[in-house]
Amino acid sequence: MEETIGPFAKRVGTTVRTLRYYDQIGLLAPKGTNKKGQKVYTRKEWEVYQQITVCKHLGMALEEIKEMLKKKELNGRERLVLQKQVIKKKQAELEETLSMIERVERLYEVEDVQSSELDALAFVLLDAFKREKQQIHAFKQHFTGDLATIKALDQLNEPAFQLENDQRALHFFYEIKRAMKEGETAESERVNRLVKEFVRNNPEQEVMLNQALNAIDEAFYQKNYDLFNGYFPAELGLFISEALTAYLIGEKEQLHGGEST
Repeated sequence: MEETIGPFAKRVGTTVRTLRYYDQIGLLAPKGTNKKGQKVYTRKEWEVYQQITVCKHLGMALEEIKEMLKKKELNGRERLVLQKQVIKKKQAELEETLSMIERVERLYEVEDVQSSELDALAFVLLDAFKREKQQIHAFKQHFTGDLATIKALDQLNEPAFQLENDQRALHFFYEIKRAMKEGETAESERVNRLVKEFVRNNPEQEVMLNQALNAIDEAFYQKNYDLFNGYFPAELGLFISEALTAYLIGEKEQLHGGEST
């Protein structure tokens, strides 16, 4: 088999434009040419294209596929094993995403939840759920020997506790938005009470703020800064950030006041 780009594109069911792009980025770059100096595609390129197609269906980015194909020292079976590992990784990621979507869906079934309010926060919650798992992983690595902290974080994997926790988080967002609309400031007693209740009922938030309160490991937070800065609508996000800061300052003052007495 030896074909120029047009016939090869028809054979594999793609476009000339796509093949030229693959050639340009070095993903599928045929080495051979015909007597006219045109690049030709052989069975080798056909096999590579099939691998690219499979990987794309699995959600792999072109750069990821390119890196995998660079490992020319791998034989056919070893390449299959590598692809299998990639598939399992992608499968786990899809299952995790599906699980997060189902968590949000379950909130729509709760009687007191207003669908219109949840609609506005659905993707905020998806982002929070994704970060939650990463936060827990980071904390567990950091607090390996702290059994009480590990136990508190493990609660978040229990379905019943998880649903309760999600409802509390949603209630917190509702109440914060309501406080904003009614003219409360981020430092008000009402908002402080909402933040305190939210923190006390969320293990990962309590761990995070307790560590910040005690200033035990600033390097940990610098390293994992992005994990604790989720997406919120701009005004709501700023208000919550100010409320958490005000709460933290108040807790520090109480702590230092207690130490001095």
